[in-house]
Amino acid sequence: MKFGQNPRKEWHSSADLENRFNRLSSRLNRLMILDHVWTQLVGNKGKFWILKAVQNDTLYVQVKVSVARNELIAKKQQLITEMNKHFDTPWIKKIEIQ
Repeated sequence: MKFGQNPRKEWHSSADLENRFNRLSSRLNRLMILDHVWTQLVGNKGKFWILKAVQNDTLYVQVKVSVARNELIAKKQQLITEMNKHFDTPWIKKIEIQ
């Protein structure tokens, strides 16, 4: 610490830490969890189903092969249900295929 500089505020309880936790961090955490869960759920199909974006409650997936598109259409609701199990409140409501 330099002379004349205010000391850094330390946190002494979980409440202090929670107050400093910002919304951007929680969004990034949700995206990291979503990416990990997506990778685990799709497995080898990840070569054909590429997670592109999330906007509001919609997951955008790019599909490289038409056969993989048909399979994703068939599994959309199951994937949504499985992904939402990992969040406090259901987040993903639909999957848009590009």
